Amino acid sequence: MENVNFPKSFVWGVNSPFLSFLGNSREGSKNQIFENVEKDLYEQLSFLERLKKINSFSFNLNWDLLFLDPFCSCAMYNNFIEQLRKKEIEPIVNLIDFDFLSYNKREAIDNIKNEEKISIFIESIEKIVSAFKYNVQYYIVLNHTTEYLKRRFFKGTDVDNTALHETVQNLFNLYDKSVQIIKSINPYAKVSVSEEFNVDEQDMLDFVFSFMDVIVKGESSFFEKIAFKKSDIDFIGINFNDFTSNSEESTSLIRELSEGKNNIDLDEVIKRCSFKYNLPFLITQNIATGEDDSLKCRYLVNNLYKINQSLENNVKIFGYIYNSLSDIKINNHLLKTGLYRIDDKIRYISLRNFAKIYSNIIEDNEINERYLKYID
Repeated sequence: MENVNFPKSFVWGVNSPFLSFLGNSREGSKNQIFENVEKDLYEQLSFLERLKKINSFSFNLNWDLLFLDPFCSCAMYNNFIEQLRKKEIEPIVNLIDFDFLSYNKREAIDNIKNEEKISIFIESIEKIVSAFKYNVQYYIVLNHTTEYLKRRFFKGTDVDNTALHETVQNLFNLYDKSVQIIKSINPYAKVSVSEEFNVDEQDMLDFVFSFMDVIVKGESSFFEKIAFKKSDIDFIGINFNDFTSNSEESTSLIRELSEGKNNIDLDEVIKRCSFKYNLPFLITQNIATGEDDSLKCRYLVNNLYKINQSLENNVKIFGYIYNSLSDIKINNHLLKTGLYRIDDKIRYISLRNFAKIYSNIIEDNEINERYLKYID
C-alpha cells in the first residue's frame, strides 16, 4: 500500500479539554477567577507547542465568565486568540455548547422560551464577535443541539410536542440572529452547527440530523409542523464518539420516531452527511478511554484512512480535530481520552504514544509506511 496523502490545505487540530477550567470559574474573587482561567489557557498553549504542525485549536467560551464580566472575558479570550495566531494556529470558537452549559448548570440555557431569554445570549454574542473582529474566521454557533433536546424532552413516556416545537423554533432564531451578527461584523467568517454522533446510537441518525436539516433545508421530518426559513451556514461539524452516556429510555423514545435501522460508524455518518448536505464538513473525533495505546493507534489511523478515502470520493471534508488536548475529569471520574496523559494525583503530564503518531501524521500530512500496518 502506498502512502496516504492529505490535501495541503487540510485543517489538523485539537479540541480544548472539556470543562478544563470550569472549577476555576466559580471560586474566589473575580481577579482570582480570571487569573486561574488565564493560567489554564496558557497551559493549553504550552501543550500545543509540543504538537508539531497543529494548525487549529477548537475551544468553548465559558459563559460563567462572560456573565461575570463581559469586557474582561472578551479581552482575555482575544489575547489568547492572538497568541494562537502568532503560533499560526487557527482558532475555532464554539459559541454555545449545550453539553458545556449543561455541566456548568447554566440555567438560562434550559429556558429558551421567549425573545427575552434569547436576547441574553444575543447581546453577549455581539460583544464577543465585536471584540474578536477578524481574529476568528470559524464559529460553531450551536453545538450538541439534539443532545440538549433529548435531555429536555425525551425523559418520560410522553413528549410535549408543542413545547418541543417552540424550543426548536427558538433555537433556530438564536442561531439565525447570531449568524447575522457574525456576518455583519466579519463578513469573511465561516459559521456552522455541530452535532454529536455516538457509535452505539443505532437507529438514531435521523434525529441527530434533524436540527441540521432545519438550518440547511428549512425543514425536518421530526418538526414537520413548523415552517422554517433557511439560514446561512458555511460548514457542518461532525462530532464522532465511540462511547455514549445516553439512557436506554431516551434512545427508545427517539427510535419510535425514526424510520429504518442504521449501524453507525464514521463511514456511515460521513456518507449520510455527504448525501444530505452539499457543504464542507469538519470532523471532531474522540477515542475510547481504554489504556491500550496500540488499540488507540489503530483506531486513529483507521479513521484517518476512512476520511482520506472519503476525500478521494470527492466528499468535502476540510479538517479533522482530535478531542481532546488532555484527559478530563467529570464527576470525579478521569476520562483518559486526551493526547496528553494526566495523573490527577501528582499532576504528571506526558504525551501518549498515539498522540505522537497523530503529531507525526500531521507533520508529514500523510499516513506513511510506519503507520500503514494499522490500517485494516
